[in-house]
Amino acid sequence: MESQFNPNLVGNVLLILLALLVVFHLLVIIGIVPYGIVWAGKINSRVHLLRMESISLVVLALAIVLVALRMKYLTFLNYPAVVNGGMWLLFAFFLLNTLGNLTAKSPIEKYGFGTLTIVMSLCCLVLAIS
Repeated sequence: MESQFNPNLVGNVLLILLALLVVFHLLVIIGIVPYGIVWAGKINSRVHLLRMESISLVVLALAIVLVALRMKYLTFLNYPAVVNGGMWLLFAFFLLNTLGNLTAKSPIEKYGFGTLTIVMSLCCLVLAIS
């Protein structure tokens, strides 16, 4: 099945969105963005915040590397099946993340990030099937 979307454009958009999310999570860590709008408002201490945000940053870094490999901006892993499988995993991850965002208390997380993660999951789907 061939995508009607330009995979190069979709991949670049996804890389930009992932990079913006890295910046967002760094702003949460340094306190510019309130932590009540992340992790469904369930953060209860600074240590918990740092632990959870570190997980976010690691996942985002892995996603950026995977998309960059798919786009052939990075070439250290020459196993297309592994990269394609990773894109399917990212699709599933962002789809599940969307469901999690929709259960959040914060309207910003529910509607803003819920919309963002569904767009990101669709971008991953396009890259997986193209």
